[in-house]
Amino acid sequence: MRALRPTDAGSRWESRLVRSAHPVVARVVDAAVSGRAVVRLPGVGVLVADASAARRVLTDTESFVKNGPGSSGALWTPVLGERVLLNMEGTEHRALRRSLADLFSPKAVREVHEAATGPLVARARQRLERGDEVDVVELARAVSASTIGAVVGLDPATPPSVLLDAGDAIESTVRWRTRTFDADDVVRARASLAVVQDAAEAAHVEGSSSTVMGRLARQGVSLADARALAAALFLTGTGTVSSALPRIAGQLADAGLLAPSTASRCDVGAVVAEGLRMTTPSLATLRRCATDADVDGLRVRAGERVVVLLWWATRREGGFDPGRRTEGDLRHLWFGAGPHFCLGAPLALAELTSMTGMLLDVASDRGLVVTGRRAARRVLVPRYAELRLRAAAPAGDARADTARRGAAARQVAGAAT
Repeated sequence: MRALRPTDAGSRWESRLVRSAHPVVARVVDAAVSGRAVVRLPGVGVLVADASAARRVLTDTESFVKNGPGSSGALWTPVLGERVLLNMEGTEHRALRRSLADLFSPKAVREVHEAATGPLVARARQRLERGDEVDVVELARAVSASTIGAVVGLDPATPPSVLLDAGDAIESTVRWRTRTFDADDVVRARASLAVVQDAAEAAHVEGSSSTVMGRLARQGVSLADARALAAALFLTGTGTVSSALPRIAGQLADAGLLAPSTASRCDVGAVVAEGLRMTTPSLATLRRCATDADVDGLRVRAGERVVVLLWWATRREGGFDPGRRTEGDLRHLWFGAGPHFCLGAPLALAELTSMTGMLLDVASDRGLVVTGRRAARRVLVPRYAELRLRAAAPAGDARADTARRGAAARQVAGAAT
């Protein structure tokens, strides 16, 4: 097993973001898994920082479960109730996921996302093309909030800040070692989620086929399940998507892929996939060992907490490379694996593809440069506090026009051969 070593600017920035978010824990975990990918850390649990071992844990639902003491499901049960994807297992969990599959197909979520956030992305493009600075952190937060607002049925006139403030309030109650919420935390979390769940309830009651929650009602999904699902999507989707885009933009900049000659050759799907591998916004996912088990030679006892370190596991393949093919155990691991594979993955991909594609389009024409970036400190999901981009050359600049024509000529020549 190869120890993780930052080898380029993108890797160094990623390490800085994680250490700024979790100054002590990140260093402890780095040291713990530097020699062995599966190790027991007293007071935390069994750490799994290898892609193959991580996939085995996530797909073995007999030995490793998402509910019970020490699991992430148990953390959210007092807030969301017993029936929510985050804390269900077995037959009921599979049945609920099947009932939701069509509503979260790539085509369905792309339509929801484009209708909700197309103007936001278009305005950001216009600003960049004018030569203005754009903070992609602000863009990603607005897009992710507007998209999830559309999914849960929030009034489109509601400012994105309402959802963002709710998410920030909940995030502030969770720490790396949080295992249970006290009574006050439960009250605060429920109050913060009310804006999401109340909107979902109203849309469910209305039953319109134009909203996701309305279509759930038409399929017979109960109001309680719809409210819980809306909260789960909000909790798992808003922060991770808004974290991922600026980090992907930073990776592109650090790899020299925001110049016209390089951006024009980038495939947006490959960039997003590799960007998610490098950034993996959900640092870790938790499981409880239900029966004694073996993980890469380490005996794990029933009742132990297992911390699957997704960020550490996915980045062991090296630095950012959009030409990489992620196959086998590593494939889509940033979204998890097994029965709890992220239901909102198509939604996240739609959002990230839209925003990343816009950045690459502008960069292909004018080039983009990072004019400033700053890591957020002591947050649950590692992220930039700001990452500002600006066109490298204004409209009409002869150098930009020459670069663009050269890139186009190379594409034509490549297609001819």
